Amino acid sequence: MNLKTWIKTIFMVYRHLPRIIDSIDKVFSARALNGGIMSGNAVSYNDVYNLTDNLIKLSQKKVALINLKVLAKLIVRNLDRDLAKMLILRFVDGFTAPKLAEHFNISERTVFRRINEALSMASMKAEELGYNKEKLENEFKDEKWLFDLGEEAENDDYIQIDNDYLKKVIREYKKFSYAN
Repeated sequence: MNLKTWIKTIFMVYRHLPRIIDSIDKVFSARALNGGIMSGNAVSYNDVYNLTDNLIKLSQKKVALINLKVLAKLIVRNLDRDLAKMLILRFVDGFTAPKLAEHFNISERTVFRRINEALSMASMKAEELGYNKEKLENEFKDEKWLFDLGEEAENDDYIQIDNDYLKKVIREYKKFSYAN
Protein backbone atom coordinates (compact mmCIF):
# COMPACT_ATOMS: atom_id res chain seq x y z
CA MET A 1 0.00 0.00 0.00
CA ASN A 2 1.51 3.35 -0.98
CA LEU A 3 1.46 6.40 1.28
CA LYS A 4 -1.42 8.11 -0.55
CA THR A 5 -3.52 5.00 -0.02
CA TRP A 6 -2.56 5.00 3.65
CA ILE A 7 -3.74 8.62 3.89
CA LYS A 8 -7.08 7.77 2.24
CA THR A 9 -7.49 4.80 4.57
CA ILE A 10 -6.65 6.86 7.66
CA PHE A 11 -9.23 9.48 6.75
CA MET A 12 -11.88 6.89 5.85
CA VAL A 13 -11.56 5.22 9.28
CA TYR A 14 -11.14 8.51 11.17
CA ARG A 15 -14.81 9.00 12.02
CA HIS A 16 -15.06 5.38 13.25
CA LEU A 17 -11.96 5.35 15.45
CA PRO A 18 -13.74 6.55 18.63
CA ARG A 19 -16.21 3.66 18.36
CA ILE A 20 -13.44 1.13 17.71
CA ILE A 21 -11.32 2.52 20.56
CA ASP A 22 -14.33 2.46 22.91
CA SER A 23 -14.94 -1.17 21.93
CA ILE A 24 -11.33 -2.03 22.69
CA ASP A 25 -11.83 -0.48 26.15
CA LYS A 26 -14.90 -2.66 26.68
CA VAL A 27 -13.07 -5.78 25.51
CA PHE A 28 -10.15 -4.87 27.78
CA SER A 29 -12.43 -4.38 30.81
CA ALA A 30 -14.36 -7.59 30.20
CA ARG A 31 -11.16 -9.55 29.71
CA ALA A 32 -9.55 -8.07 32.81
CA LEU A 33 -12.63 -8.64 34.97
CA ASN A 34 -13.25 -12.17 33.72
CA GLY A 35 -9.60 -13.17 33.60
CA GLY A 36 -9.74 -14.91 36.94
CA ILE A 37 -12.56 -17.23 35.93
CA MET A 38 -11.05 -20.61 35.20
CA SER A 39 -13.06 -23.46 33.82
CA GLY A 40 -12.72 -26.06 31.09
CA ASN A 41 -10.76 -25.02 28.02
CA ALA A 42 -10.45 -21.43 29.23
CA VAL A 43 -7.90 -22.41 31.89
CA SER A 44 -4.99 -22.09 29.47
CA TYR A 45 -6.12 -18.61 28.43
CA ASN A 46 -6.54 -17.35 31.98
CA ASP A 47 -3.13 -17.80 33.50
CA VAL A 48 -1.61 -14.54 34.70
CA TYR A 49 1.06 -14.39 32.02
CA ASN A 50 -1.35 -14.85 29.09
CA LEU A 51 -3.92 -12.50 30.56
CA THR A 52 -1.34 -9.79 31.18
CA ASP A 53 0.32 -10.27 27.81
CA ASN A 54 -3.02 -10.06 25.96
CA LEU A 55 -4.08 -6.96 27.88
CA ILE A 56 -0.77 -5.23 27.16
CA LYS A 57 -1.04 -6.05 23.44
CA LEU A 58 -4.63 -4.84 23.36
CA SER A 59 -3.54 -1.59 25.04
CA GLN A 60 -0.80 -1.17 22.45
CA LYS A 61 -3.35 -1.62 19.66
CA LYS A 62 -5.52 1.06 21.26
CA VAL A 63 -2.61 3.49 21.55
CA ALA A 64 -1.70 2.91 17.89
CA LEU A 65 -5.26 3.72 16.81
CA ILE A 66 -5.29 6.85 18.97
CA ASN A 67 -2.01 7.87 17.31
CA LEU A 68 -3.66 7.33 13.93
CA LYS A 69 -6.39 9.79 14.89
CA VAL A 70 -3.80 12.29 16.15
CA LEU A 71 -1.84 11.90 12.91
CA ALA A 72 -4.95 12.72 10.86
CA LYS A 73 -5.55 15.85 12.96
CA LEU A 74 -1.94 16.97 12.59
CA ILE A 75 -2.04 16.46 8.85
CA VAL A 76 -5.22 18.53 8.55
CA ARG A 77 -3.76 21.32 10.70
CA ASN A 78 -0.70 21.53 8.48
CA LEU A 79 -2.49 21.50 5.12
CA ASP A 80 -3.87 24.35 3.08
CA ARG A 81 -7.38 24.98 4.40
CA ASP A 82 -9.16 24.14 1.12
CA LEU A 83 -7.15 20.96 0.61
CA ALA A 84 -7.84 19.87 4.18
CA LYS A 85 -11.54 20.56 3.71
CA MET A 86 -11.49 18.57 0.45
CA LEU A 87 -9.92 15.56 2.23
CA ILE A 88 -12.36 15.72 5.12
CA LEU A 89 -15.45 16.12 2.98
CA ARG A 90 -14.39 13.34 0.60
CA PHE A 91 -12.93 10.68 2.87
CA VAL A 92 -14.41 11.38 6.29
CA ASP A 93 -17.86 12.64 5.27
CA GLY A 94 -18.11 10.64 2.03
CA PHE A 95 -19.02 13.47 -0.35
CA THR A 96 -19.15 12.37 -3.98
CA ALA A 97 -17.22 14.18 -6.71
CA PRO A 98 -20.37 15.92 -8.01
CA LYS A 99 -21.28 17.05 -4.50
CA LEU A 100 -17.71 18.35 -3.95
CA ALA A 101 -17.82 20.14 -7.30
CA GLU A 102 -21.05 21.85 -6.29
CA HIS A 103 -19.76 22.65 -2.80
CA PHE A 104 -16.53 24.24 -4.06
CA ASN A 105 -18.11 25.59 -7.26
CA ILE A 106 -15.55 23.83 -9.46
CA SER A 107 -15.68 21.16 -12.17
CA GLU A 108 -15.59 17.45 -11.33
CA ARG A 109 -12.29 17.16 -13.16
CA THR A 110 -10.87 19.86 -10.87
CA VAL A 111 -12.24 17.95 -7.88
CA PHE A 112 -10.20 14.89 -8.83
CA ARG A 113 -7.07 16.99 -9.39
CA ARG A 114 -7.50 18.69 -6.01
CA ILE A 115 -8.13 15.43 -4.20
CA ASN A 116 -4.95 14.06 -5.74
CA GLU A 117 -3.11 17.24 -4.73
CA ALA A 118 -4.54 17.00 -1.21
CA LEU A 119 -3.43 13.36 -0.92
CA SER A 120 0.05 14.27 -2.17
CA MET A 121 0.36 17.16 0.28
CA ALA A 122 -1.04 15.05 3.13
CA SER A 123 1.49 12.33 2.31
CA MET A 124 4.30 14.88 2.47
CA LYS A 125 3.00 16.16 5.83
CA ALA A 126 2.81 12.60 7.16
CA GLU A 127 6.42 12.02 6.15
CA GLU A 128 7.45 15.29 7.80
CA LEU A 129 5.78 13.98 10.97
CA GLY A 130 7.82 10.76 10.69
CA TYR A 131 5.10 8.57 9.21
CA ASN A 132 6.21 7.04 5.94
CA LYS A 133 4.78 3.93 4.29
CA GLU A 134 7.19 1.61 6.10
CA LYS A 135 6.45 3.05 9.55
CA LEU A 136 2.70 2.77 9.00
CA GLU A 137 3.03 -0.80 7.73
CA ASN A 138 5.15 -1.73 10.74
CA GLU A 139 2.96 0.11 13.25
CA PHE A 140 -0.22 -1.57 11.98
CA LYS A 141 1.13 -4.90 10.73
CA ASP A 142 -1.31 -6.77 12.97
CA GLU A 143 -4.35 -4.71 11.94
CA LYS A 144 -5.47 -6.81 8.99
CA TRP A 145 -8.68 -4.80 8.65
CA LEU A 146 -6.70 -1.62 7.91
CA PHE A 147 -4.73 -3.38 5.18
CA ASP A 148 -7.95 -4.84 3.75
CA LEU A 149 -9.49 -1.36 3.61
CA GLY A 150 -6.32 0.01 2.08
CA GLU A 151 -6.35 -2.64 -0.63
CA GLU A 152 -9.96 -1.75 -1.43
CA ALA A 153 -9.07 1.97 -1.39
CA GLU A 154 -6.33 1.38 -3.97
CA ASN A 155 -8.98 0.17 -6.41
CA ASP A 156 -11.82 2.46 -5.38
CA ASP A 157 -11.97 6.16 -4.65
CA TYR A 158 -14.03 5.76 -1.47
CA ILE A 159 -15.04 2.81 0.69
CA GLN A 160 -18.20 3.11 2.76
CA ILE A 161 -17.60 1.64 6.21
CA ASP A 162 -20.89 0.37 7.56
CA ASN A 163 -21.96 -1.01 10.95
CA ASP A 164 -21.53 -4.61 9.80
CA TYR A 165 -17.92 -3.94 8.92
CA LEU A 166 -17.30 -2.20 12.27
CA LYS A 167 -18.86 -5.13 14.13
CA LYS A 168 -16.49 -7.47 12.26
CA VAL A 169 -13.49 -5.33 13.29
CA ILE A 170 -14.66 -5.29 16.91
CA ARG A 171 -15.13 -9.09 16.88
CA GLU A 172 -11.50 -9.41 15.79
CA TYR A 173 -10.39 -7.46 18.87
CA LYS A 174 -12.50 -9.74 21.04
CA LYS A 175 -10.91 -12.81 19.45
CA PHE A 176 -7.47 -11.26 19.82
CA SER A 177 -7.99 -10.70 23.53
CA TYR A 178 -8.33 -14.47 23.96
CA ALA A 179 -5.46 -15.44 21.68
CA ASN A 180 -2.73 -17.43 23.28
